Amino acid sequence: MSRLRFSVASSRKGVPQACRAFTHCLLSAAIPVFAFAPGSAIEPAASGCSNLDDVPVQFTIDYQSAIQGIFDNHCIECHSGDPPLPADLDLSAGGSWSHVFNVLSSQDSAFTRVVPNHPDQSLLFLKVNCDTPGVGHRMPFGGDPLQPEDQALIFDWIAAGAPSTTTDVIFSGGFDVRG
Repeated sequence: MSRLRFSVASSRKGVPQACRAFTHCLLSAAIPVFAFAPGSAIEPAASGCSNLDDVPVQFTIDYQSAIQGIFDNHCIECHSGDPPLPADLDLSAGGSWSHVFNVLSSQDSAFTRVVPNHPDQSLLFLKVNCDTPGVGHRMPFGGDPLQPEDQALIFDWIAAGAPSTTTDVIFSGGFDVRG
């Protein structure tokens, strides 16, 4: 999975290399392939992920204009309106954050939509970054993948803790800036 390095600190760079720090064994294949590491959960793996190494890191991200803007431009055609919605996910302005932040996926409860500070464990990021995200399909479904800059923005927002407001210091807490 390009851009993700499995170590105690997340990174937008690298390829998972056999769970380097033994703390994060995550998603690596579409068929039920599992990774084992001391103290880690067993999770199906993602594959075919976009390389975002060349995209500049964003340190200040406003949820409403940046992240909601991505949802408005690429997601709400399917993920808004009257139920039933695909994956029971409403990404409409005013409610999208509460539908993704620390919410288990309705497709597979082994996945959480957004795990604050851990984009490599967040189904939202895997869905927009990987051809085979571990459950379901790459989003937007049936359309072109998001531009690498939008994928990276989602990664950086989640790495910053996925706040509902503006991020201030994205890499506090040991985030390993790629480069």
